[in-house]
Amino acid sequence: MRRSLTACGAALAATAVVTTMGPSQAEPRTKAGTTAATWSIAQTNTLPGEDGIKAISVAPTGSTWAAGYQSSNGKSVPLVQHLLNGKWTTAKSPSSALGEISALSASSSKNVWAFGTTGSGTFAARWNGSAWSRTTVTTGRYDAVDASALSASNVWAVGGDETTTAMHWNGTSWKKVALPAPARAIAGVSSTHVYAGGTYKNQPAVMHWTGSAWKLAATPKFTLPEPDAVGVISDVYAPSASNVWASGGIDWPCGEDGDDTCTQPVLLHWDGAKWSSQTFPQGYGGYTRVTGDGGSGVWLLRGAWDPQLTHVVGGSVTNVTAPRPSGHDINLTALAVKDSTVWAAGAAFPEGDPDDPTGNGVYLATG
Repeated sequence: MRRSLTACGAALAATAVVTTMGPSQAEPRTKAGTTAATWSIAQTNTLPGEDGIKAISVAPTGSTWAAGYQSSNGKSVPLVQHLLNGKWTTAKSPSSALGEISALSASSSKNVWAFGTTGSGTFAARWNGSAWSRTTVTTGRYDAVDASALSASNVWAVGGDETTTAMHWNGTSWKKVALPAPARAIAGVSSTHVYAGGTYKNQPAVMHWTGSAWKLAATPKFTLPEPDAVGVISDVYAPSASNVWASGGIDWPCGEDGDDTCTQPVLLHWDGAKWSSQTFPQGYGGYTRVTGDGGSGVWLLRGAWDPQLTHVVGGSVTNVTAPRPSGHDINLTALAVKDSTVWAAGAAFPEGDPDDPTGNGVYLATG
């Protein structure tokens, strides 16, 4: 069965659109004569049954991992793949009791953490270079939507919109830590610099772990287009404590009967001294993922079905519709940079409504 987010709106045009970004929250303007980055399909999995990629993690050491699910006969089990010599190779996976992997983070090839939730609770599995071991994060319902592993004894996970509690592994046990607001994303730099993204008082919010407590960051406030509009940060990319990016969007009901959703995509940046913000043209979704480009800019993922990839470098903004295998739709849910190569991943499904709409994990690359 086809998975994940419902298709939103029509596909964007296949040609790239290049614009420039002015001051904070300025709308882009057309910029001619700039060559758009080229994305290509790097790999499509050919595993038995259906499979898809939910997350990619690049460790500071360069060790690169991807994870998601593989299903057969109606049962989903963990899928882990490792980037070796430019190819994604299926690696040993945690016990099937982990279920579908929802979050992944690696600090090295010997410290890879994967998270999953089943009917009996939420679990974390750690790869130590030779085997997986499992711990219980909580016996209650806690959907680990993102994680950040700083070391074998310092791991964070956040549970999305339904909780203001982060989970922290101290090397011995998992502890609950209060957040100022619900968080969908988390990225750590050090034991005193961890950043989470979510929503606070309907504004896109970034939270900062100082080593002793979570504090709201002094991010710019956005003008909400409607009283019931809600902004959210959906992903955080933090290559250093003085270079932090947070992407998301502001949603509000629109359309003749208010049964549609309009979105203003947003991007926040911390340069070590202050936070700045940018907004982008309204569309059918905010930015769900952000990562570096190997230089001074970032790549953003917008939408899952018919996805758009956006490159921001200084004042230049380039939009590229993601390529897809011939005769297939794609659903992208992961984005990460390794050196100068940016990877996007998800699953590809046959177009239309075939009798057997089996999906296969797919990887795109640029750079």
